[in-house]
Amino acid sequence: MSSRLRSTLTVAVALAVAPAALRAQGTSRVSGERLTAAAAFGGLSGAANLNDAGTADWRLGWAASVNATYWINSVIGLRASGNWAQDSIRSATLVGRGKFNKFAYDAGLVLRYPVAAGTGTLIPYLFGGAGAISVHQLDSDSTWTKFAGNVGAGLEYRFGRFGVRAEGRDYVYKFDRYGFDKTLHDVAWQGGVTVSF
Repeated sequence: MSSRLRSTLTVAVALAVAPAALRAQGTSRVSGERLTAAAAFGGLSGAANLNDAGTADWRLGWAASVNATYWINSVIGLRASGNWAQDSIRSATLVGRGKFNKFAYDAGLVLRYPVAAGTGTLIPYLFGGAGAISVHQLDSDSTWTKFAGNVGAGLEYRFGRFGVRAEGRDYVYKFDRYGFDKTLHDVAWQGGVTVSF
């Protein structure tokens, strides 16, 4: 079994078991909220080469995101996200620039475990979802859209209504252009701010 498949199965089992464990936790500091909005900025790197020889891969890029989570209860939420990232292909022969904008939009499930920490609340969380990613090569009219899934984890520290957080997310989609045919894993890691209502 590949390490990528093992990791995916581990996250899936955690997502399946977590709701029962989370219900037992007292979450008075986040009870009553219905919506959390967030904005974040960070880096992006491709976790897979574009060819089997390993001679074409993604350079380090940047990623920005906004999202909103509707909380069904104090531990389970539904999240909608929009993400804009930019990176470039190294060691590949392309017509035009090798730089790409990537726009991802998705919806998914968030599971969190709020714990009182001093005067604030520490909130580790897991999330996963599905949507699409549109890839655009800069200085060209080449844009295409693919189905994309994602899984991730994060940690938030909440000061009343406001918070700061860090999270990592793996976007999985098919890159089948320019002679490549590969399932990609774009890993975004970001820090940002949150506000809850």
